[in-house]
Amino acid sequence: MSSPLNSPLEVGLRVLMILVEAFPAHLDINRLVLLDHGLLHSADLDGPDSLHPPIPVRVGELGVKRQHIEDGLQVMIRAGLAEMSAEDSGIEFWASESTEGFLGLLESDYARALHDRAQWVVGELGAVE
Repeated sequence: MSSPLNSPLEVGLRVLMILVEAFPAHLDINRLVLLDHGLLHSADLDGPDSLHPPIPVRVGELGVKRQHIEDGLQVMIRAGLAEMSAEDSGIEFWASESTEGFLGLLESDYARALHDRAQWVVGELGAVE
């Protein structure tokens, strides 16, 4: 049985939240890894309560997070909710025109918490280096 946690769909939704908050910036995979980690573990960065529990060795998450984000991005690109292009600086991703409207349909407490953390993490860590 596969776990619903960190499935491509869940990770893709988190990435969409980040891309909408960062718009019009285009983000590379490294920036998305950093922002997603901050979104989930915001209390570690003196932000709002973390969405995921404070397990002792969560640094190990970063080792697998890149692949999870790439998988989530593939789902969202196929759905037309994220876009990508190869630039001189590398591959960049951004929210499509329909992404914000799609995310507005999500009304759960978790979706609102994701949105709040995405606003916070993009404001704190920035969309670009």
